[in-house]
Amino acid sequence: MSDVPLIAISIALFLLRRLRPTTVALVAYRTWRRLPPEQRQQIILAARRNGPRLASSLTRRARPRI
Repeated sequence: MSDVPLIAISIALFLLRRLRPTTVALVAYRTWRRLPPEQRQQIILAARRNGPRLASSLTRRARPRI
């Protein structure tokens, strides 16, 4: 059996179903504000380095439009 109680799994599934893009953006913004400036710069550099690679891989995987 799992060490996670069934009620915890149920709550997690309930919250995941209610997850909206605005909620994700709000949580990301709050997290960003708490980061020290050095870590913010590290995240910006990582996004600049990996963003184009991620975008190109997503466009290759995309379904063709009709």
